[in-house]
Amino acid sequence: MPEISVNGVTLGYEVFGDGPPVVWTGAGWFPRDKLAYLVAGRLSAHYRVLIWDRRNCGASDLAIVDVPSDHDLFADDLHNLLAALDMSPAYLAGACAGATLSLHMAHRHPADVRGLILASAPTDDLELVRPVQEAHHFRLATAAEERGMQAVIAESTEAWVRLVSGRPEDWDGLLNWVAETIAMNPGNRDRLLAMDPQAFAVTMKKWGNWYLSGHGHLFGLPYEYIRATTLPALVAHGFDPLHPRQRAEELCRLLPNGEWVEYSDRYTQEEMEQAGWSWGLALPFMEEFLARLEAR
Repeated sequence: MPEISVNGVTLGYEVFGDGPPVVWTGAGWFPRDKLAYLVAGRLSAHYRVLIWDRRNCGASDLAIVDVPSDHDLFADDLHNLLAALDMSPAYLAGACAGATLSLHMAHRHPADVRGLILASAPTDDLELVRPVQEAHHFRLATAAEERGMQAVIAESTEAWVRLVSGRPEDWDGLLNWVAETIAMNPGNRDRLLAMDPQAFAVTMKKWGNWYLSGHGHLFGLPYEYIRATTLPALVAHGFDPLHPRQRAEELCRLLPNGEWVEYSDRYTQEEMEQAGWSWGLALPFMEEFLARLEAR
């Protein structure tokens, strides 16, 4: 699969189709998945669609830098990736953390963004957010501090084994990112082992605490930043406690040009309940939204 070096890291990516550029960034810290290929397949008939693995994810390089949040790095990486592929400005679409990155791009690199598609805004309920950050950031920080970088690999690998063998513990699917990215990009083992354990732990804690910034923020951005985002934006809610409808409604109210997706206008209650995290249900709305913007 293609890869490209930008902003000090090598990123895995794929581009499909021709036309106005669209970027899809998936949820969590997960690599390209079935939904990414579904989005690319649906939209590539009319658009040039980029799907990619962020740094520290999938086939891309593992590279930890001491900045306030990993989304600062993701946004700068995407800015450079769009420039290298001649795809700026683009429509940015994503779910959960992918929506977070899209909104950060609109704030950090506004010239790169034509419009936003934001699915499944994550909750700010710290009782729900804290165990997510404990799995993804804090447990690995503790392993590095107490036992070194080899222990980080071991703890992540053990979580992945439990997950694929059907006996996962809580949030193992978020702890396995180190082992997964080493499996997809073997050079990441040496990159990780070369890191200073204490510096790694400090950064993991910093990034984890950024996600726990609490009320008055959405997607890690102060409300005033979101109110100042005047780009056209499509907002779709999730169907689970981590991505509640009311959080997406709040985001849509804050955005001056936010457009709401009402799933019940198109789907039955049974269809919505069967959809799980629902992001695939947003595809027809995404297509219509993009077509309207391109018709202007």
